[in-house]
This record gives sequence, structure tokens and C-alpha cells, in this order.
Amino acid sequence: MTNRKLWRLIWWIYLAALIVFVVIKFNGSFAELSARIARASQPDSVNYNLIPFRTLSIQLRLLKSHWAVYNLLGNFVPFIPFGFLLPMAYRRFDSASKVFGISICSIVFIELFQLVSMLGCFDVDDIIMNMIGIMCG
Repeated sequence: MTNRKLWRLIWWIYLAALIVFVVIKFNGSFAELSARIARASQPDSVNYNLIPFRTLSIQLRLLKSHWAVYNLLGNFVPFIPFGFLLPMAYRRFDSASKVFGISICSIVFIELFQLVSMLGCFDVDDIIMNMIGIMCG
């Protein structure tokens, strides 16, 4: 196996894990997944935030809360490998601008998937944190 093929294998394994554990947040229980969709389907449920820094400012104010730290790190740390694995796996993404372009498209797609599937919420602050993580990678 060539070095490039190995990086591609690592990239696709990483991407699959990112989708399953971060995007879908699958914890092994299909019942929990179904219940989450049912809760998000309620008429009074809101699963989007279009105002930049709305949720980030709340989380930063409540930084001593476990959920705030978990959410901030969860939207940052898992995306760091994206930024360095993509150019290692695919030579055509060899510049920061190319990585940025494909990254922003990927993150917006993920957020739209979460909105439509009701497996999460579309949050512009998630896009900001994900992109910071990617660009750190």
C-alpha cells in the first residue's frame, strides 16, 4: 500500500467516525436515536440558530458547566484532523484556501443534514467552531 493510499484509508475511517459519533451522535442505541428525532419533531421544537455567537456567548458565560465545555470542545476538537488529513490524503487540497473551501461546504452540508434529519440542529456557531478546528489542523 502506498503512502497516499494509507492516508486516504485513514481519511475515510476518520470521516466515517466523525459522521457516526459527532454528526449523528450515535451511542449504540437506535431507540435513543428515534426518541431524539421524535423530540425534535414536536411543534414547539426549534432546531436552528442563525444568529452568530448566540450559543457561543451563552456557552462561554457558562464555561464552568460541563455541557458548555463539552459542546465547545465537541465542535472544535473532532474537526482538527479534517484540516490535516484532507491534504495528506488528496494532493489537490494542498493549500489552505482549498481546504477552507471544501471544509465550509462540508460543514454547511453537515448542519443542513442535522436540520433536515432532526438528528441535531443547524447552528451557525457550530459552523464557526468547526471551521476554527479545521483551520487549526
